[in-house]
Amino acid sequence: MKIKYSFIALILISISSFAQNNSNLIVFSEDGLKFYLILNGIRQNEVPLTNVKVVDLNQPYYSAKIIFEDKSQPVLEKKYLGVVDQESNSSMEVTYKIKKNNKLVNVLRFFSQVPIAQAAPPSKDVPEIHFNTTPLPEISSTITVTETTTTGTNANNSNVSINVGGIGINVNVNDPLYNQTTTTTSYTTSTTTSTSNQSNNSSTNTIAQNNVNNGCDGSTAMSNSSFSAAKQTITKQSFDDTKLTTAKQILKTNCLTAAQIKELMLLFSFEANRLDLAKLAHTKCVDKNNYFLLNDAFTFESSVEELNESIK
Repeated sequence: MKIKYSFIALILISISSFAQNNSNLIVFSEDGLKFYLILNGIRQNEVPLTNVKVVDLNQPYYSAKIIFEDKSQPVLEKKYLGVVDQESNSSMEVTYKIKKNNKLVNVLRFFSQVPIAQAAPPSKDVPEIHFNTTPLPEISSTITVTETTTTGTNANNSNVSINVGGIGINVNVNDPLYNQTTTTTSYTTSTTTSTSNQSNNSSTNTIAQNNVNNGCDGSTAMSNSSFSAAKQTITKQSFDDTKLTTAKQILKTNCLTAAQIKELMLLFSFEANRLDLAKLAHTKCVDKNNYFLLNDAFTFESSVEELNESIK
C-alpha cells in the first residue's frame, strides 16, 4: 500500500513540475498606447490594452506581433520572442516593453525577467490571459461618416411703392430670411486588420522610408592613418559618454568599414554604448553586407537582436 501511495505522490510531483515549467509573458506600452498581442499567429487579448499578460506558455520562443489600436502606428514583429532563461532554459516571467527608439519609432524591447516562482501574484489591474490557441475574429474597425447638406430659398418677394416728389416708384424687395432645408446622410466603412504572420505593407514601407538615406554606400572608408588617429582621440577620453560624443563627431564627416566600426565599439566599456554606436554607424558603413561582424562585439544576444531590428 505504501508503494502505491508513493507512486501516486511521484506522479503528482511530476505533474506539478511539468506545470511549473510554463512561463509568463508581460508586454506593456511605455507611452500608454493600446494594442493587440499576437502569438504564433493567434490574437491573445479580445480588446486593445496597454498591458497584456499571457500565462501558461510552454514553449521557449514565440513569434510575436503587436498591432496598435491607432492604425497610424506601424505593426511590430519579433520572430523569436524568448520567454525562458537563455542559459538554464528554466521557466520565467519575462517582461517586454514597447518604447520609442532614437528615430522616435515604436520598437519592442526586453525589459526584465524573474524566475516563475518569484513572479508577482495576479493583479486586478492586469488580467491574466491563459495562452490562447483558438483564433479570435480578425480585428476590424467601423467608422461612421455623416454628411450634411443645407439648401435655402427666399421666403418672401415684396413689391413696395414709394412716392418721391409726386413720382411713384415700384421697388422689388427680397426678404433676407430663408427657409432652410437640411439633409443628413450617414454611412459606415469598415477596415479589417489581419492577425496572421503575413508581412505588413505599411510596416515594410515605413522601415524602407527610414532607411532611404544609404549614407556611405559605395564611398571610401577612412584611411588607416586617419582611423588610427580617430581611435587615439576616443581612447584619451575618460568616460564612455564622452567617448560616444567623440565617436559621433567622427561619424558626421567620415565613412568606415564594418571592421573599423567594430574596433571603435570595443573601445567602450558598457554594452549599451556599444549598441548605440553600432546603430548610429550603420548609415556610415561602406560595406553593410559585412555588418554581421559587429555581433562579436556584444556580450548579450538581446543586443544583437536589437541592432538587427534597428537596421533592417
